[in-house]
Amino acid sequence: MSVLLALAGLGVSAAYAGEVPAAAPAPAAPPLVPAAAPAPPLVPAAPQTAPAANPPVTFEPAPPSEPAAPDAASPSDAARIAALEARLAALEAEQVALPQVEPAPAQTFPGLLNPSISFNGLFLGSAQWNDGVLAEPHVGGEAGEAAFPGGGETFGTGLNVQEMELQLRSVVDPYFNASITLAIPGTEGVEAEEAYVQLTAVPRLLVNVGKFKQPFGRENATHTHALLTVDKSLVGQRIFGGEGLNDVAVNAQLLLPTPWYSELTLGVDRGTHDVLLGSGDSLGVGGMAHWKNLFDLSYETSIELGVSGLVGKNAFDGTSVVGGVDLTLKSHGRGSRQWNRLVWQSEYLVMKREGAPEDASVGGLYSTVEYALTRRLWVGGRFDYVGLPEPVEGGHSLAATGILVLAPTEFSAVRLQYQRQWLPDGHVVDSVTSQLNFTIGAHPAHSY
Repeated sequence: MSVLLALAGLGVSAAYAGEVPAAAPAPAAPPLVPAAAPAPPLVPAAPQTAPAANPPVTFEPAPPSEPAAPDAASPSDAARIAALEARLAALEAEQVALPQVEPAPAQTFPGLLNPSISFNGLFLGSAQWNDGVLAEPHVGGEAGEAAFPGGGETFGTGLNVQEMELQLRSVVDPYFNASITLAIPGTEGVEAEEAYVQLTAVPRLLVNVGKFKQPFGRENATHTHALLTVDKSLVGQRIFGGEGLNDVAVNAQLLLPTPWYSELTLGVDRGTHDVLLGSGDSLGVGGMAHWKNLFDLSYETSIELGVSGLVGKNAFDGTSVVGGVDLTLKSHGRGSRQWNRLVWQSEYLVMKREGAPEDASVGGLYSTVEYALTRRLWVGGRFDYVGLPEPVEGGHSLAATGILVLAPTEFSAVRLQYQRQWLPDGHVVDSVTSQLNFTIGAHPAHSY
Protein backbone atom coordinates (compact mmCIF):
# COMPACT_ATOMS: atom_id res chain seq x y z
CA MET A 1 0.00 0.00 0.00
CA SER A 2 2.83 2.40 0.81
CA VAL A 3 4.41 1.67 -2.59
CA LEU A 4 1.18 2.59 -4.36
CA LEU A 5 0.91 5.86 -2.41
CA ALA A 6 4.51 6.72 -3.28
CA LEU A 7 3.95 6.01 -6.99
CA ALA A 8 0.75 8.11 -6.93
CA GLY A 9 2.77 10.94 -5.47
CA LEU A 10 5.35 10.71 -8.22
CA GLY A 11 2.60 10.76 -10.86
CA VAL A 12 1.09 13.89 -9.40
CA SER A 13 4.47 15.63 -9.33
CA ALA A 14 5.11 14.71 -12.97
CA ALA A 15 1.70 15.91 -14.04
CA TYR A 16 2.38 19.37 -12.53
CA ALA A 17 5.76 19.38 -14.37
CA GLY A 18 4.09 18.60 -17.72
CA GLU A 19 6.09 15.39 -18.34
CA VAL A 20 4.60 11.86 -18.23
CA PRO A 21 7.19 9.07 -18.16
CA ALA A 22 6.49 5.95 -20.31
CA ALA A 23 5.86 2.73 -18.48
CA ALA A 24 8.68 0.18 -19.23
CA PRO A 25 7.75 -3.53 -19.25
CA ALA A 26 9.18 -5.45 -16.33
CA PRO A 27 11.42 -8.44 -17.12
CA ALA A 28 9.80 -11.81 -16.72
CA ALA A 29 10.76 -13.69 -13.57
CA PRO A 30 10.83 -17.42 -13.24
CA PRO A 31 7.37 -18.47 -12.16
CA LEU A 32 7.50 -19.73 -8.62
CA VAL A 33 3.76 -19.21 -8.13
CA PRO A 34 1.02 -18.38 -10.57
CA ALA A 35 1.56 -14.84 -11.73
CA ALA A 36 -1.00 -12.27 -10.89
CA ALA A 37 -2.65 -10.11 -13.50
CA PRO A 38 -0.47 -7.20 -14.51
CA ALA A 39 -1.28 -3.83 -12.92
CA PRO A 40 -2.93 -1.27 -15.14
CA PRO A 41 -0.69 1.46 -16.43
CA LEU A 42 -0.50 4.68 -14.47
CA VAL A 43 -2.59 7.51 -15.79
CA PRO A 44 -1.47 11.02 -15.17
CA ALA A 45 -3.64 12.72 -12.49
CA ALA A 46 -5.89 15.54 -13.50
CA PRO A 47 -4.83 18.96 -12.29
CA GLN A 48 -6.35 19.85 -8.86
CA THR A 49 -8.64 22.83 -8.57
CA ALA A 50 -9.70 24.86 -5.57
CA PRO A 51 -12.47 23.19 -3.60
CA ALA A 52 -15.92 24.60 -4.11
CA ALA A 53 -17.50 26.60 -1.28
CA ASN A 54 -19.40 24.52 1.23
CA PRO A 55 -23.13 24.66 0.62
CA PRO A 56 -25.22 26.10 3.53
CA VAL A 57 -26.22 23.53 6.11
CA THR A 58 -29.88 23.43 7.01
CA PHE A 59 -31.53 21.53 9.84
CA GLU A 60 -35.01 20.20 9.61
CA PRO A 61 -36.91 19.34 12.78
CA ALA A 62 -37.36 15.72 13.37
CA PRO A 63 -40.92 14.50 13.20
CA PRO A 64 -42.56 14.18 16.60
CA SER A 65 -42.20 10.82 18.13
CA GLU A 66 -45.03 8.97 19.71
CA PRO A 67 -44.90 8.99 23.60
CA ALA A 68 -43.62 5.83 25.04
CA ALA A 69 -46.17 3.78 26.83
CA PRO A 70 -45.56 3.60 30.62
CA ASP A 71 -44.08 0.49 31.93
CA ALA A 72 -46.53 -1.69 33.64
CA ALA A 73 -46.11 -1.83 37.44
CA SER A 74 -44.21 -4.79 38.61
CA PRO A 75 -45.95 -7.27 40.89
CA SER A 76 -43.92 -6.03 43.88
CA ASP A 77 -45.00 -2.40 43.32
CA ALA A 78 -48.62 -3.42 43.01
CA ALA A 79 -48.40 -5.31 46.29
CA ARG A 80 -46.81 -2.31 48.02
CA ILE A 81 -49.55 0.06 46.76
CA ALA A 82 -52.24 -2.34 47.90
CA ALA A 83 -50.66 -2.52 51.39
CA LEU A 84 -50.50 1.28 51.69
CA GLU A 85 -54.14 1.64 50.64
CA ALA A 86 -55.15 -0.91 53.24
CA ARG A 87 -53.19 0.92 55.94
CA LEU A 88 -54.77 4.26 54.98
CA ALA A 89 -58.24 2.73 55.17
CA ALA A 90 -57.45 1.39 58.66
CA LEU A 91 -56.23 4.82 59.88
CA GLU A 92 -59.36 6.50 58.53
CA ALA A 93 -61.48 3.98 60.38
CA GLU A 94 -59.60 4.70 63.65
CA GLN A 95 -60.08 8.46 63.12
CA VAL A 96 -63.80 8.03 62.80
CA ALA A 97 -63.89 5.89 65.93
CA LEU A 98 -62.25 8.57 68.13
CA PRO A 99 -64.67 10.38 70.49
CA GLN A 100 -65.54 13.88 69.41
CA VAL A 101 -64.54 16.43 72.13
CA GLU A 102 -66.58 19.58 72.41
CA PRO A 103 -64.41 22.75 72.29
CA ALA A 104 -64.15 24.69 75.57
CA PRO A 105 -66.20 27.88 75.64
CA ALA A 106 -64.15 31.02 75.04
CA GLN A 107 -63.27 32.89 78.23
CA THR A 108 -64.46 36.43 78.65
CA PHE A 109 -63.56 39.17 81.10
CA PRO A 110 -63.27 38.73 84.01
CA GLY A 111 -61.20 35.56 84.26
CA LEU A 112 -59.20 35.77 81.05
CA LEU A 113 -55.93 35.66 83.00
CA ASN A 114 -55.18 34.19 86.40
CA PRO A 115 -53.41 36.65 88.72
CA SER A 116 -49.65 36.43 89.06
CA ILE A 117 -48.84 35.55 92.65
CA SER A 118 -45.62 36.13 94.55
CA PHE A 119 -44.49 35.88 98.15
CA ASN A 120 -41.56 37.72 99.69
CA GLY A 121 -39.96 37.10 103.06
CA LEU A 122 -37.36 39.05 105.05
CA PHE A 123 -35.65 37.20 107.91
CA LEU A 124 -33.18 38.89 110.24
CA GLY A 125 -30.38 38.03 112.60
CA SER A 126 -28.97 41.04 114.45
CA ALA A 127 -26.99 42.32 117.37
CA GLN A 128 -27.51 45.83 118.81
CA TRP A 129 -25.71 47.93 121.38
CA ASN A 130 -27.37 50.98 122.95
CA ASP A 131 -24.66 53.21 124.41
CA GLY A 132 -22.40 50.19 124.50
CA VAL A 133 -24.89 47.87 126.23
CA LEU A 134 -26.18 44.80 124.38
CA ALA A 135 -29.86 45.32 123.62
CA GLU A 136 -32.63 42.83 124.33
CA PRO A 137 -34.40 40.99 121.49
CA HIS A 138 -37.56 42.38 119.91
CA VAL A 139 -40.28 39.77 120.41
CA GLY A 140 -43.70 40.14 118.82
CA GLY A 141 -45.15 42.98 116.83
CA GLU A 142 -43.08 44.91 114.34
CA ALA A 143 -39.44 43.97 114.18
CA GLY A 144 -38.05 47.52 114.06
CA GLU A 145 -38.13 50.04 116.89
CA ALA A 146 -36.28 53.24 117.68
CA ALA A 147 -33.90 52.85 120.58
CA PHE A 148 -33.95 56.59 121.51
CA PRO A 149 -35.91 59.68 120.41
CA GLY A 150 -34.71 60.92 117.06
CA GLY A 151 -33.33 57.54 116.04
CA GLY A 152 -34.24 55.13 113.29
CA GLU A 153 -35.62 51.65 113.69
CA THR A 154 -33.28 48.91 114.81
CA PHE A 155 -33.98 45.22 115.36
CA GLY A 156 -32.59 44.31 118.77
CA THR A 157 -30.49 41.21 119.40
CA GLY A 158 -31.47 37.79 118.10
CA LEU A 159 -33.55 36.34 115.29
CA ASN A 160 -36.65 37.98 113.88
CA VAL A 161 -38.99 38.32 110.93
CA GLN A 162 -38.81 41.78 109.44
CA GLU A 163 -41.72 41.48 107.02
CA MET A 164 -43.65 39.06 104.82
CA GLU A 165 -45.65 40.07 101.75
CA LEU A 166 -48.13 38.27 99.52
CA GLN A 167 -48.75 40.06 96.22
CA LEU A 168 -51.38 39.41 93.57
CA ARG A 169 -51.44 41.19 90.22
CA SER A 170 -53.72 40.73 87.25
CA VAL A 171 -55.35 42.30 84.24
CA VAL A 172 -58.99 43.07 85.05
CA ASP A 173 -60.09 43.79 81.49
CA PRO A 174 -58.75 45.82 78.55
CA TYR A 175 -59.09 48.98 80.62
CA PHE A 176 -57.86 48.17 84.16
CA ASN A 177 -55.09 46.36 86.03
CA ALA A 178 -55.30 45.42 89.70
CA SER A 179 -52.65 44.93 92.40
CA ILE A 180 -53.07 43.68 95.97
CA THR A 181 -50.28 43.37 98.57
CA LEU A 182 -50.98 41.77 101.93
CA ALA A 183 -48.24 42.33 104.51
CA ILE A 184 -47.34 40.80 107.85
CA PRO A 185 -45.06 43.23 109.68
CA GLY A 186 -43.00 41.18 112.08
CA THR A 187 -44.83 38.04 113.14
CA GLU A 188 -48.29 39.36 114.06
CA GLY A 189 -51.24 40.69 112.15
CA VAL A 190 -52.12 40.96 108.47
CA GLU A 191 -52.77 44.28 106.78
CA ALA A 192 -53.55 45.47 103.28
CA GLU A 193 -50.38 47.34 102.47
CA GLU A 194 -51.60 48.10 98.96
CA ALA A 195 -54.84 47.38 97.10
CA TYR A 196 -55.57 49.47 94.04
CA VAL A 197 -56.87 49.47 90.49
CA GLN A 198 -55.05 51.22 87.65
CA LEU A 199 -56.68 52.64 84.53
CA THR A 200 -54.46 52.00 81.50
CA ALA A 201 -56.77 52.66 78.54
CA VAL A 202 -55.98 56.38 78.10
CA PRO A 203 -52.80 57.16 76.12
CA ARG A 204 -50.01 58.88 78.12
CA LEU A 205 -52.10 58.66 81.32
CA LEU A 206 -52.36 56.25 84.27
CA VAL A 207 -55.02 56.67 86.95
CA ASN A 208 -54.65 54.81 90.27
CA VAL A 209 -57.54 54.32 92.70
CA GLY A 210 -57.21 52.57 96.06
CA LYS A 211 -54.64 52.26 98.83
CA PHE A 212 -51.02 52.52 97.72
CA LYS A 213 -47.61 53.99 98.48
CA GLN A 214 -47.65 57.45 96.95
CA PRO A 215 -44.77 58.42 94.64
CA PHE A 216 -43.37 61.16 96.88
CA GLY A 217 -39.66 61.26 96.05
CA ARG A 218 -37.71 58.06 95.52
CA GLU A 219 -37.73 56.17 98.80
CA ASN A 220 -41.36 56.40 99.89
CA ALA A 221 -42.81 54.25 97.08
CA THR A 222 -40.10 51.57 97.41
CA HIS A 223 -41.02 48.35 99.18
CA THR A 224 -38.72 47.22 101.98
CA HIS A 225 -37.29 44.23 100.09
CA ALA A 226 -36.25 46.51 97.19
CA LEU A 227 -34.20 48.92 99.32
CA LEU A 228 -30.42 48.91 99.16
CA THR A 229 -30.14 48.84 102.95
CA VAL A 230 -32.07 46.84 105.52
CA ASP A 231 -33.88 49.91 106.88
CA LYS A 232 -35.19 53.23 105.54
CA SER A 233 -33.46 56.57 105.98
CA LEU A 234 -33.65 58.51 109.25
CA VAL A 235 -35.32 61.53 107.64
CA GLY A 236 -37.85 59.32 105.84
CA GLN A 237 -38.85 57.65 109.09
CA ARG A 238 -38.91 60.96 110.93
CA ILE A 239 -41.33 62.66 108.50
CA PHE A 240 -43.40 59.83 107.04
CA GLY A 241 -43.19 57.28 109.86
CA GLY A 242 -42.32 53.61 109.56
CA GLU A 243 -45.04 52.82 107.00
CA GLY A 244 -44.35 55.83 104.80
CA LEU A 245 -46.92 57.94 102.98
CA ASN A 246 -49.44 55.16 102.31
CA ASP A 247 -53.16 55.95 102.31
CA VAL A 248 -56.36 55.58 100.32
CA ALA A 249 -55.96 57.96 97.41
CA VAL A 250 -56.63 58.80 93.78
CA ASN A 251 -53.85 60.04 91.55
CA ALA A 252 -53.12 60.55 87.88
CA GLN A 253 -49.71 60.11 86.25
CA LEU A 254 -49.37 62.09 83.03
CA LEU A 255 -46.50 61.64 80.58
CA LEU A 256 -45.66 65.13 79.36
CA PRO A 257 -44.82 65.83 75.68
CA THR A 258 -41.18 66.81 76.24
CA PRO A 259 -37.99 65.71 74.45
CA TRP A 260 -36.93 63.91 77.62
CA TYR A 261 -38.91 61.58 79.90
CA SER A 262 -41.08 63.82 82.07
CA GLU A 263 -43.92 62.57 84.28
CA LEU A 264 -46.28 64.67 86.40
CA THR A 265 -48.29 63.03 89.18
CA LEU A 266 -51.19 64.77 90.94
CA GLY A 267 -53.18 63.07 93.70
CA VAL A 268 -55.55 63.43 96.62
CA ASP A 269 -55.68 61.14 99.68
CA ARG A 270 -58.17 60.92 102.53
CA GLY A 271 -55.86 62.73 104.96
CA THR A 272 -55.48 60.16 107.74
CA HIS A 273 -51.68 59.97 107.96
CA ASP A 274 -50.88 59.85 111.67
CA VAL A 275 -47.80 62.11 111.49
CA LEU A 276 -48.61 64.69 108.83
CA LEU A 277 -52.38 64.89 108.59
CA GLY A 278 -55.03 63.12 110.66
CA SER A 279 -57.29 66.14 111.23
CA GLY A 280 -60.43 64.01 111.36
CA ASP A 281 -62.16 66.60 109.19
CA SER A 282 -64.31 65.24 106.38
CA LEU A 283 -62.64 67.81 104.11
CA GLY A 284 -59.20 67.35 105.57
CA VAL A 285 -57.78 65.66 102.53
CA GLY A 286 -54.16 65.83 101.53
CA GLY A 287 -52.96 66.96 98.14
CA MET A 288 -49.76 65.53 96.66
CA ALA A 289 -47.72 66.36 93.56
CA HIS A 290 -44.56 64.86 92.08
CA TRP A 291 -42.68 65.85 88.93
CA LYS A 292 -40.06 63.39 87.65
CA ASN A 293 -37.59 64.10 84.84
CA LEU A 294 -35.15 61.59 83.39
CA PHE A 295 -32.23 62.55 81.16
CA ASP A 296 -29.77 60.31 79.30
CA LEU A 297 -26.24 61.62 79.69
CA SER A 298 -24.86 58.77 77.55
CA TYR A 299 -25.69 55.20 76.59
CA GLU A 300 -24.44 54.01 79.98
CA THR A 301 -25.47 56.89 82.25
CA SER A 302 -28.76 58.57 83.14
CA ILE A 303 -29.80 61.10 85.74
CA GLU A 304 -33.21 61.60 87.33
CA LEU A 305 -34.39 64.79 89.01
CA GLY A 306 -37.63 64.94 90.97
CA VAL A 307 -39.57 67.52 92.94
CA SER A 308 -42.38 66.61 95.36
CA GLY A 309 -44.86 68.39 97.60
CA LEU A 310 -47.73 67.64 99.98
CA VAL A 311 -50.19 69.86 101.86
CA GLY A 312 -53.15 69.15 104.13
CA LYS A 313 -54.77 69.71 107.52
CA ASN A 314 -53.11 68.15 110.53
CA ALA A 315 -54.36 66.95 113.90
CA PHE A 316 -53.32 70.25 115.57
CA ASP A 317 -55.82 72.48 113.74
CA GLY A 318 -53.09 73.65 111.46
CA THR A 319 -51.63 72.88 108.06
CA SER A 320 -48.83 70.50 107.30
CA VAL A 321 -46.54 71.12 104.36
CA VAL A 322 -43.84 68.74 103.11
CA GLY A 323 -41.41 69.42 100.28
CA GLY A 324 -38.71 67.31 98.76
CA VAL A 325 -36.19 67.09 95.97
CA ASP A 326 -34.44 63.90 94.82
CA LEU A 327 -31.49 63.19 92.52
CA THR A 328 -30.51 59.77 91.17
CA LEU A 329 -27.53 58.93 88.97
CA LYS A 330 -27.30 55.49 87.35
CA SER A 331 -24.47 54.09 85.27
CA HIS A 332 -23.88 50.57 83.99
CA GLY A 333 -21.37 48.79 81.80
CA ARG A 334 -21.88 47.49 78.27
CA GLY A 335 -21.86 44.04 76.73
CA SER A 336 -20.46 41.35 78.98
CA ARG A 337 -19.90 43.92 81.77
CA GLN A 338 -23.43 45.29 81.83
CA TRP A 339 -23.72 44.17 85.46
CA ASN A 340 -20.94 46.63 86.43
CA ARG A 341 -23.30 49.35 87.70
CA LEU A 342 -23.09 52.39 89.93
CA VAL A 343 -26.16 53.97 91.56
CA TRP A 344 -26.05 57.18 93.57
CA GLN A 345 -29.33 58.35 95.10
CA SER A 346 -29.86 61.40 97.28
CA GLU A 347 -33.00 63.03 98.66
CA TYR A 348 -33.77 66.06 100.82
CA LEU A 349 -37.04 66.36 102.77
CA VAL A 350 -38.39 69.21 104.88
CA MET A 351 -41.60 69.37 106.93
CA LYS A 352 -43.55 72.11 108.69
CA ARG A 353 -46.50 71.32 110.96
CA GLU A 354 -48.46 74.21 112.35
CA GLY A 355 -49.42 73.76 115.99
CA ALA A 356 -47.36 70.61 116.54
CA PRO A 357 -45.76 70.37 119.99
CA GLU A 358 -42.60 68.79 118.54
CA ASP A 359 -41.05 68.45 115.12
CA ALA A 360 -42.98 71.52 114.02
CA SER A 361 -40.17 72.18 111.58
CA VAL A 362 -37.60 69.60 110.66
CA GLY A 363 -35.64 68.59 107.59
CA GLY A 364 -32.84 66.35 106.56
CA LEU A 365 -31.28 64.30 103.81
CA TYR A 366 -29.84 60.93 102.98
CA SER A 367 -27.45 59.75 100.28
CA THR A 368 -26.83 56.16 99.19
CA VAL A 369 -24.17 54.67 96.92
CA GLU A 370 -24.30 51.20 95.39
CA TYR A 371 -21.53 49.62 93.32
CA ALA A 372 -21.50 46.13 91.78
CA LEU A 373 -18.17 44.33 92.17
CA THR A 374 -19.37 41.30 90.20
CA ARG A 375 -22.64 40.11 88.73
CA ARG A 376 -23.74 38.75 92.14
CA LEU A 377 -21.81 40.81 94.68
CA TRP A 378 -22.05 44.51 95.41
CA VAL A 379 -21.23 46.93 98.18
CA GLY A 380 -22.92 50.12 99.27
CA GLY A 381 -23.43 52.66 101.97
CA ARG A 382 -25.77 55.37 103.24
CA PHE A 383 -25.26 58.65 105.02
CA ASP A 384 -28.11 60.26 107.02
CA TYR A 385 -28.42 63.69 108.55
CA VAL A 386 -31.52 65.13 110.25
CA GLY A 387 -31.33 68.76 111.36
CA LEU A 388 -31.69 70.93 108.23
CA PRO A 389 -33.45 72.86 109.72
CA GLU A 390 -32.89 71.63 113.23
CA PRO A 391 -36.01 71.00 115.32
CA VAL A 392 -37.05 73.80 117.65
CA GLU A 393 -36.52 71.53 120.65
CA GLY A 394 -32.95 71.08 119.45
CA GLY A 395 -30.81 68.11 118.57
CA HIS A 396 -29.82 66.54 115.32
CA SER A 397 -29.37 62.91 114.26
CA LEU A 398 -26.59 61.40 112.20
CA ALA A 399 -26.05 57.88 110.88
CA ALA A 400 -23.53 55.99 108.75
CA THR A 401 -24.32 52.60 107.19
CA GLY A 402 -22.21 50.12 105.27
CA ILE A 403 -23.59 47.05 103.52
CA LEU A 404 -22.39 43.99 101.60
CA VAL A 405 -24.91 42.20 99.36
CA LEU A 406 -24.70 38.74 97.80
CA ALA A 407 -27.50 38.14 95.28
CA PRO A 408 -27.22 34.69 93.62
CA THR A 409 -30.31 35.46 91.49
CA GLU A 410 -33.01 38.08 91.26
CA PHE A 411 -35.10 35.90 93.60
CA SER A 412 -32.73 35.86 96.58
CA ALA A 413 -30.22 38.06 98.36
CA VAL A 414 -28.23 38.02 101.59
CA ARG A 415 -27.29 41.37 103.15
CA LEU A 416 -24.80 42.10 105.90
CA GLN A 417 -25.10 45.62 107.33
CA TYR A 418 -23.29 47.64 109.96
CA GLN A 419 -24.76 50.92 111.19
CA ARG A 420 -23.96 53.56 113.78
CA GLN A 421 -26.41 56.28 114.85
CA TRP A 422 -25.43 59.45 116.69
CA LEU A 423 -28.60 60.75 118.33
CA PRO A 424 -29.65 63.77 120.46
CA ASP A 425 -28.43 63.89 124.07
CA GLY A 426 -25.28 62.01 123.13
CA HIS A 427 -26.81 58.58 122.59
CA VAL A 428 -25.05 56.15 120.27
CA VAL A 429 -26.59 53.03 118.75
CA ASP A 430 -24.51 50.37 116.98
CA SER A 431 -26.00 47.42 115.13
CA VAL A 432 -24.92 44.52 112.95
CA THR A 433 -27.73 42.99 110.93
CA SER A 434 -27.90 40.12 108.46
CA GLN A 435 -30.95 39.77 106.25
CA LEU A 436 -32.18 36.90 104.08
CA ASN A 437 -34.40 38.22 101.30
CA PHE A 438 -36.24 35.73 99.06
CA THR A 439 -39.13 35.76 96.59
CA ILE A 440 -41.14 32.87 95.19
CA GLY A 441 -43.62 33.00 92.34
CA ALA A 442 -43.84 35.82 89.84
CA HIS A 443 -41.30 38.60 90.33
CA PRO A 444 -42.76 41.88 89.06
CA ALA A 445 -40.39 44.47 87.70
CA HIS A 446 -39.31 47.32 89.97
CA SER A 447 -39.56 50.96 89.02
CA TYR A 448 -36.49 52.26 87.22
